Amino acid sequence: MFAIALVIAIASGSAQITDANRKLEMLRAYPDVILVNGKIHTIDASMSEAEALAIRSERIVAIGKTADIQSLAGPNTRVIDAKGRHVLPGLIDGHTHPNLWGAEHWMGAEGEATSKRYNDPQMKWSSVRGNNHAELLRALEQTLRQRAQEMGPGKWIVAKLFGGNTLPESRRIMQGLFASDGPKGPLTVQFLDVIAPNNPVQLYATEAIGQTESNSMAKKIMQDRLGYVATGIFARTVVPFEILLRDRWEDMADMLKREILECLSYQGVTTYGDRYDRSPAVLKAYNLLYQKNDMPIRHAYFSEGGSNTTSKFNNTAYNDVIIRLLNQEMIDIRGIGNDYIWNAGVANEGWEGGLSCTKATILPNSAVKAEQGDWSVADGIQPDCAKAIAYEEKKGYAAVKAGVENGLRIGFLHGYSDGTYDAIFNMLDGLVTSGKMTLEQIRALRISTEHNPIIRPDQAASFGKYNLYPSVNGYQIQGDIKGGAFLKAYGEQYMGWMLPVKSLANAGVHVVFNTDAHLGRNIPPQWKDMDYDKQWDGNIWAFMQFFASRVMPSSGVIYSKNEAIDKVTLIKAATIWGAEQLLNEKNIGSLEIGKLGDFIVMNKDYFATPDDQIGTVRALLTVVGGKETYRDPSY
Repeated sequence: MFAIALVIAIASGSAQITDANRKLEMLRAYPDVILVNGKIHTIDASMSEAEALAIRSERIVAIGKTADIQSLAGPNTRVIDAKGRHVLPGLIDGHTHPNLWGAEHWMGAEGEATSKRYNDPQMKWSSVRGNNHAELLRALEQTLRQRAQEMGPGKWIVAKLFGGNTLPESRRIMQGLFASDGPKGPLTVQFLDVIAPNNPVQLYATEAIGQTESNSMAKKIMQDRLGYVATGIFARTVVPFEILLRDRWEDMADMLKREILECLSYQGVTTYGDRYDRSPAVLKAYNLLYQKNDMPIRHAYFSEGGSNTTSKFNNTAYNDVIIRLLNQEMIDIRGIGNDYIWNAGVANEGWEGGLSCTKATILPNSAVKAEQGDWSVADGIQPDCAKAIAYEEKKGYAAVKAGVENGLRIGFLHGYSDGTYDAIFNMLDGLVTSGKMTLEQIRALRISTEHNPIIRPDQAASFGKYNLYPSVNGYQIQGDIKGGAFLKAYGEQYMGWMLPVKSLANAGVHVVFNTDAHLGRNIPPQWKDMDYDKQWDGNIWAFMQFFASRVMPSSGVIYSKNEAIDKVTLIKAATIWGAEQLLNEKNIGSLEIGKLGDFIVMNKDYFATPDDQIGTVRALLTVVGGKETYRDPSY
């Protein structure tokens, strides 16, 4: 009622504003914060603009001209002067992992300071460098012996191996080093046991999806405490948060908050999406921040309902019983939560096993195509879709289908091949034609897919038909794995399959922007997690620039210029469409009365900036619910 009365007052003129002020004085209901002298781009349905807005109890209660909004200020109202600058809604990063990036950031790149801050030498991770296997093994042995001597028995030793000077170079050097890569790999559990028999040891290599290994003591601790031995990407969050920071909630919350403020708030991000099959403890830390009114960002989380959870305990146990348990007994809590933490659905990220294939024709000089089940995201050559896939026999397919039939909102579905989407459309077509679900029921679920580097343009219509929300980040179409490897195997004739976002948007699809990358600044290469263009380092606007320019800046390669999108579509993908994907467009994504007061004050006019210079745009001020989470020193 307050918001309605306020809007009427502003619309009716100064006489009623005086009356409104008298009532506000009686109610002590002045705005907590007002933003004035701005050029506010609301990103509402009409793309309307304003000069000022008022926030009370974290929500926008008035939008209008500066003079009108200023008249609402009370004695304790905080005034933010935009000084004529442009203002946008806070950015939404639909898929990123602050806990994953933050562990290597604060315990790796900043490990010396972190170990002192939390008075724990185990939180200083070591970097092991080398240009070949022999150099890496010698450096590793020296590091493990030195750390064991420094800390004494029983303390965790965590180290990251990195070859050469770049992530792709390290990826090549690491091939065959770990025993998990093949029976002749010299880096074995026994090797680690001999060097550090009295300390639990955890090793990571190269990148977030790189190899891992641990010694016998570490494996026993994980098995005893967690009920499983964490490997791969799971180990990268399990060890720091479920073991090193176990029951140290204040320290965990502090480190996560530092990561958010430095690497997300600085970028202008006010909301992000993630899922929690890797480290459930992290959500407890966020809840602690929320209870203390100290949560600096909004977070939509996906519950896990697939193989990412079951594979931790027993990969062979992902059977029909588990599928029914996960998808028929799981309650539908999408959208339920509070203004800072809420559920956005059920994740099944690793669902596509046995479903990946392509209709592309391979180059004559490429190797023979892989067979179904042999393919991974590191391979450029994919199975041929001409070979029929028994969809119903694939457990990931069965799990997603069961969830959709149960009315669950399924999201975080990996999509690394055009054949993966054929599987989705086959599933949804079948549900409609069988009468089990209507088209409207499926559209209402807003099923979302992730990464999506390879989409046939002819598939755009089906994305639109079923109201799927594909989430994209750009970097996964370059480099030597994923989309980049696909292009090398199949040729540039398929450049139009690389993130055809304009085709999708033209089909009515609300494409969602994300980074799925660490946005930390000045992070040494050995502590980076993903292989993205070096000119994007620590700059979310550079990530966004690609979709308007379609140019990979370091290489100069143009990825199908006709798939470039205009800046209005792009900012919607990073704001209101991101809010829709996270099931919260009623509260975030645009600057409108009744919505949460999340905005960023910019250094320049985003809309007037040339497409190839969007990376020069940045946030000078980030505000979440009226509270500043970042202010540039020059502001």
